[in-house]
Amino acid sequence: MDLWFLRLGLVLWSLTSRLAVLPLEISVRHFELEPCKANDRVCVTNPRDCEHLPPSSSQTEKLNMSCYYQESSDGVRSVSCSWSQDYESEASLVFTSQSKIYSCWGIFNPAAHLSVTARIRSFLPGGDVWSQPHWMVLFDAVKPFPPVLTLTDSSADSLVVSWKSSVDGSCRLRYRLNDTRTWIEVSHLIPAHKGQNLNYTITNLLPFTAYKAAVACRTGSSIWSDWSSDTTVQTLDKVPSRPAETCFRVEKTDNDGSLLLHLWMASDPGESVGRVLGHQVWIHPQEHVQNITETTVILVVKEGNYTVTVRAFNTAGFGPAARLQIDTRTQIPLPSVRNLWISSDYPENEGLRVQWAAPSSVLPGSQATVRWHTERHPSTSRWLRVHGLTSATLTGVDPDESYLVSVFPVSSQQCGPPQSLAASLQHGALMEATGLKVVSVTKTTVTVMWAWRRMSGPIRVERYRVMLRSDADTQTLSLWPDQQQHTFSNLPPSTEYALLLLADNVSRTIVPVATYFDEVPAVATATPLLVLLVMMTIVSVLSRTLYKSYFFPPIANPRRSTAGQWLQNPNMKKRAERSFLDIAEFQVNDVLGGKHLLLVGPNHQLSSEDPLDHRSPQSICDLFVHLAAGKPDPPDDPDLGAVTGQQLISLQSVLTSEDIGGTDVPLVLQHEETSCSPQTEEDTRPTSDPQAQSAATFQLSELLADFLREAEAVTGPHLTYEVEYLTNGCFRAEPTAGDETNISPVSTSA
Repeated sequence: MDLWFLRLGLVLWSLTSRLAVLPLEISVRHFELEPCKANDRVCVTNPRDCEHLPPSSSQTEKLNMSCYYQESSDGVRSVSCSWSQDYESEASLVFTSQSKIYSCWGIFNPAAHLSVTARIRSFLPGGDVWSQPHWMVLFDAVKPFPPVLTLTDSSADSLVVSWKSSVDGSCRLRYRLNDTRTWIEVSHLIPAHKGQNLNYTITNLLPFTAYKAAVACRTGSSIWSDWSSDTTVQTLDKVPSRPAETCFRVEKTDNDGSLLLHLWMASDPGESVGRVLGHQVWIHPQEHVQNITETTVILVVKEGNYTVTVRAFNTAGFGPAARLQIDTRTQIPLPSVRNLWISSDYPENEGLRVQWAAPSSVLPGSQATVRWHTERHPSTSRWLRVHGLTSATLTGVDPDESYLVSVFPVSSQQCGPPQSLAASLQHGALMEATGLKVVSVTKTTVTVMWAWRRMSGPIRVERYRVMLRSDADTQTLSLWPDQQQHTFSNLPPSTEYALLLLADNVSRTIVPVATYFDEVPAVATATPLLVLLVMMTIVSVLSRTLYKSYFFPPIANPRRSTAGQWLQNPNMKKRAERSFLDIAEFQVNDVLGGKHLLLVGPNHQLSSEDPLDHRSPQSICDLFVHLAAGKPDPPDDPDLGAVTGQQLISLQSVLTSEDIGGTDVPLVLQHEETSCSPQTEEDTRPTSDPQAQSAATFQLSELLADFLREAEAVTGPHLTYEVEYLTNGCFRAEPTAGDETNISPVSTSA
């Protein structure tokens, strides 16, 4: 199948080439002619043409043939004929004179009258083809040779060219810029004579610009000579006529308080401005002079007030000066432009569209300056001032070149930092967005990041976008080279999205992402329920407690008391004689190591009006014990004597001399004015009296514990005493007369 298509293509190409109209021109010089022996009026270039002389006019083909005659400076005479045909062939010319020809080399002269016939030998079947005779008078068919053009003089806006005419007649002149293809022809003809040196001045030219020029001449006939070879000529420099457009920017550094002073010089070449080779920068008061060929310069200065003078120069001299007054201490930096992008509509429009966004804070009267140059030749910069707009179209760019375009704001003589972007006429901006990724996700936001790099393929993109899309919502963001991160906000929680990187609505990257779950609504819903549940629980517990305490007050269970358990003991021994309180069981040893008197008595004040016979039995907490060394002496207290007389309980049988250190200690009941209520800290604290420091404070529980063990060993467990109840009060040892120790209760509990 491929071979068949290849053969078909070759056949079509062959037919097309044969059917195409092909121009054909044949030139014959006079020394190439040969006579025909059979006809003395015919001269040919190929002797075989003499065997086949031209047939009659009915057997010839009419060709649109034109011929001219030329004579060079070295005496070579020639006749050239041309026509168009639609097939490939070989041709030769046959010259016929009206009279006898004596020499074929002499038939080419201005007075000759000749008939020219072309014999065409075709490669197609059908034989040779003869053209109809073309009669010509050589004097009227003279075509001059092209003259030689030279440059005689030049200025900043004009060129003087000269040439030598070879004929009597007229000449015409044309010129064009060296880098264009459009010719400009002089509107009038320049009269010429044979051998005359002609001069012509081309005016209204651009300074220091290269041109190409050519000239052609003719005689009285209408045949023009060929254009001379293109001659390259160039105008001279013109002194810059206007001051350079200059602005500055101050940048702080960290080195000893030094500052960087950025200077931009803009001088567009033109007829009224002149070519600029460079700028001379002079700084006062440093008296620093520097010649620079670039359009920017960076100077290191200190804080202060400076005067900067800038003058453009070329080979013709220096132009007028531009002055800048710079006070580095009062400068407010200008922000740069934003969202710079470049697009192209080539080949429909041969220009670059540059667009940007104005800075966030714009000073009154500010404008933007666009600077562009080829990346291969950065010194050939061009400038464009834009007033009140945020876009510009750059013309005169080469489709085969890439350019670096910079845009920066200008206010008065101060300018901001530039934003730059590479571009070409065929591809537009030479930057592409890539590497889209998600860097942060919350419940309501998604933060994305991307990168910019030099375009890797021959593509043209008008704009890049990032789209965050879900089933219910879509957010779109246009991307610019000065941005690399964005946060999409106000998103619903727990939602799945698709993150897309679009190049002219064509998706390049798709990244899935989902926002986090929002626990705030759940917590906000559950919190009131939990609070209500806790409050109901608290109210229920309090209500139950109050209800139980009000309607069912607590009643003491006698079975759980010590007395109740003792009464319920089945193993309790029966005794014929019972006593509620046996003082003998309270036998204690003398813990003080001497003979003392143990006094037990009520702890409240006895009234003389209240007889002892009507008193209720006192609990053990209402008694106090008085230990005294030596024999018992009746105390001076009248109450104690009363008690001894009425309620004295024999303790001699219990507290024997063997029980208390072998010393007989009498027990005397005694009353005390203090009650059984808990005493204060001052009451229980030992006194500072030297006699009282011998007093011993001890707990009754120790005495009762010994007593219970001895009583149980003698009588058995017939009585369970409430030791906790009996020992609920503590006793204070008090000294009596004769260095006796008195123990009384200081605290009790119910």
